[in-house]
Amino acid sequence: MPSQMIDTLKLLKLTMGNHFSRGILRIGLKPCPFNGTTEIEHALAIYSGQSHSAGISCAMYSSLVSAILRASSSIFDVNPEELKDYLKDKTTRRGLVSVLRGIANYGITKPQILDAPFLVVWNYTNACNLKCKHCYQNAGKQTSDELTLKQKLKVVDELDEAGIVALAFSGGEPLIKRDFFEVAKRVNERGIFIAIATNGTLITKDMARKLKEVGVGYIEVSLDSTNPKVHDEFRGVPGAFERTIKGIKNCVAEGLYTCIATTFTKINLNEELPIVELGLSLIHISEPTRLGMISYAVFCLK
Repeated sequence: MPSQMIDTLKLLKLTMGNHFSRGILRIGLKPCPFNGTTEIEHALAIYSGQSHSAGISCAMYSSLVSAILRASSSIFDVNPEELKDYLKDKTTRRGLVSVLRGIANYGITKPQILDAPFLVVWNYTNACNLKCKHCYQNAGKQTSDELTLKQKLKVVDELDEAGIVALAFSGGEPLIKRDFFEVAKRVNERGIFIAIATNGTLITKDMARKLKEVGVGYIEVSLDSTNPKVHDEFRGVPGAFERTIKGIKNCVAEGLYTCIATTFTKINLNEELPIVELGLSLIHISEPTRLGMISYAVFCLK
């Protein structure tokens, strides 16, 4: 391990791992009565200019956190204004609070022990409009024991209380459920990052706009071939390729961060580069005022 990293770890243990600092962090993990987050998350929002103090105790704690951040910026040679910009993102603040909660409860550890996972993947439904050959979920019809809307919203609240940073909706096909947007709205209101794994066939222009509005930060669309016949055979429904491509285009046009997820088998093993080239071509279909982004996820099956 480089000596600079060792020195940094020592400094972290000295500044954040002592009982006094951990005590201050624990105070900040209490619910904030003014905005529904924790005291420390609210203090970070105030520091970054995204909120304001409310009450004497709030002002005192936020001033203390701001002083610690200014001192840390000086120690680690970080531009204070850049740090403020970095903390303007609510997911970033939530992720930092997750780490600080781990430090408060367990001290500085390597790797750092956390109270809750950063990411939870929720198989939102067993219902699906495709019949994929490789489906691990054996999806198709909705099962009789799936959660009601009230129960789903309760799950979101419990995940929020646990402090998770990101929630990925999977399935089945999550977008097939009519209550998806109401649940996603609750997730976004809680400051949790939203990701979706989808086959893309249901993403019309209107749905892509709604996904953007509800705060989806990452959408992963399954595409297994540049050949419509191969893709449709693998996904079990004729016409799936065409609708998936339209779905990807609609996501990119709305500026959603879009990932093409490919499952490679003996059938499509020679299509790595063609799929990348297809993805690159799809970047340029968005309007000049919007930014379309494409990344890739690769899965291999024997």
